[in-house]
Amino acid sequence: MAIPSLRLPLLVSILVTLVLRPLASQTSADTAAAVRAAESAVHAWLALVDKGQIAESWDEAALTFQLAVTKAKWMQAVKKARGSFEPFGARRHIMARYTTDLPNAPRGQYVLFQYETSVSGDRQVVETVIPVLEGKRGWRVSGYFIRPDE
Repeated sequence: MAIPSLRLPLLVSILVTLVLRPLASQTSADTAAAVRAAESAVHAWLALVDKGQIAESWDEAALTFQLAVTKAKWMQAVKKARGSFEPFGARRHIMARYTTDLPNAPRGQYVLFQYETSVSGDRQVVETVIPVLEGKRGWRVSGYFIRPDE
């Protein structure tokens, strides 16, 4: 049976809508689950850094992170970047964005997190933490940045 040419676009539109609607909701659910899992890994990693367990934070970081900076250089960088702000206090989550494409990074699953964090002297900093999904290793931090809150 031939489908009249006028009905074909309508049929295609209906099929696309029926197929894409479940995919869209599944994707947002998957993304939300990814963000939750990534944030859990970020909290565990930040707890190491906050306790001064800098070598351990390097051990738990993403392989790309470990290849980019040696453990010794990481320990120096953290002390330099965080030293004038210690101790770090409460964090307030201000942003989470899931992406598969970051500048200057291989394609993968990433979440960009930002926290406004209380530090010494009644000051605030913004911490940016970027975990990546590393297969069986799970979510691992691939980037960490601090800047004064302006």
